[in-house]
Formats: sequence, C-alpha cells, structure tokens
Amino acid sequence: MAARKSAQGILASLRNESFSVDTDKKLACHAVVQEASTGTLPLAVVERLLCEQYHIIASDTRSMEHLVARFNTNEIIREYFQYFLTGEKIAIGKLLSMAKAFKLSDSHLESYEPRAEAQAYPSYLCRLALYGEAPQIPAAIAVNFPAFGRTCSRLADALKTNYQMKEEDLEFLRFFDSGDLDDGAVQVIEAYNAETDKGTFKEVHYSDVKRAQARDEEPVISADLRSY
Repeated sequence: MAARKSAQGILASLRNESFSVDTDKKLACHAVVQEASTGTLPLAVVERLLCEQYHIIASDTRSMEHLVARFNTNEIIREYFQYFLTGEKIAIGKLLSMAKAFKLSDSHLESYEPRAEAQAYPSYLCRLALYGEAPQIPAAIAVNFPAFGRTCSRLADALKTNYQMKEEDLEFLRFFDSGDLDDGAVQVIEAYNAETDKGTFKEVHYSDVKRAQARDEEPVISADLRSY
C-alpha cells in the first residue's frame, strides 16, 4: 500500500497539477477584469455577475449547512464548515448592499434565471457535499479560492478607478480575497485521517482529492458573462 500523502503534500501536489496552473492563468487574464481595467466593460455585466452570485450563495449556503450536519461528530471538521457557512451569510449581506448600488432589487435577484455554465461551481460543490468526503472540499477551496479572490479584488479596483464606485459598495468583491486557506484545509485533512485510522470514515486517496479538484476549478467569474 502506498504511503499516505501528508495534508501539506496534498495541497502542494494539487497546486502543481496542470488544471490548477491553467485555472490561475485564466483568472489572471480574465476578459471581464481586463475590460473593467480599461473602462470598456458594460456595467450590465457586473449586474449579471451579482445576479449569478446571489444564486451561487444560496446554493452554497445549503451545501455548507448539509456539511455541518453531516460531519457534526468531529469538532474540527464541523467547525471548518461552520466557518464557511457563516461566511456565506456575511457574503449575502454584502452582495445585497452592492446590488443596491446598481439599483437591483431583492425581487430582481430572486427572479433572475441563472445560466448553467455560471452555476457549475455550486452544482459540483453540492455533489461533493452529498457524496464526497471531507478532505476533498477544503483541498479544492484552499487551492482554487485564493485565485478567485484576487480576481474579484482586481475587479473591485477597476470599478473604483474607472467607474467611480465607492469602496463601501465593493465590500462584496473584497470579501473573497481571503488570503491563505491552507491551515484550515490541513486541519480538516488531518482530522479526517485520524478518524479513518479509527475506522470511523473511509480512506480517501490523493486520486480522490485530485478528481474533486479537477472539477471544482472555475468559479462563476470564469463564465463568459459578456455573452448574455
């Protein structure tokens, strides 16, 4: 039997996988951010982004609620998902504030029909929440989410500079620039492995985590919102 990868080793290996490298490159030069940086992005695209994110947060909130309940017997794992559940609830408040700056009503956000390609991320997170194992989710978040956060922050910078938006109206986009998420992921993976050794949870191999990561690589901003 092959030796089990350490939690740090899993994250390091995932970051070197081609899909992670490619995703970082795609987000670094995303057309929406580039156009906003030159002042040529129609603000209607940002409005659609907010509408899509409204539905993403609603889905992710339910996924995190399920994960908190599903892994409630392990304090470390439960608290990790509770942290992100709390984050979802904070995020929706910040989104509603930004939506008001665009004069988007709550009813408009609710009635908006989301596009399938923009909702791929929350749909797959939902599948992981139902059928995946705990290490798969924090590993994917730790590796992918910081790049998404940097992209959102760059978009916020462009909206402030070129569209004269107020900083307080950009808190939703700033919220995603969360920095290093490795510590939480490492704690969950190690806690899960300890439970596996006791026979509580089934063994999860690197290939399982890699498979989840490969499908969880492009958040909503990677959808071509300009084509609506």
